[in-house]
Amino acid sequence: MDATPLAIDLPEHWTGSFRLTQTPTGTYVGMARLSLGGVPRCVLVITPQLTWDAAMERVKLRAGHFVREWGLRPRA
Repeated sequence: MDATPLAIDLPEHWTGSFRLTQTPTGTYVGMARLSLGGVPRCVLVITPQLTWDAAMERVKLRAGHFVREWGLRPRA
């Protein structure tokens, strides 16, 4: 299984990376790591997707959702 590190486009102060791997059956799986201001905040697991494009869309959707929800959290 080859893994390809990829960058994720996120709002200001957020950084992220995604490692996409093709399984022996041909599906794509991965993990996205998200940080805010350099502090790790989340690791998203991307379940098997049939195509590379589907896996990339899934990580964008999941990362975007996490960042939006994080922004809605009450501040202490």
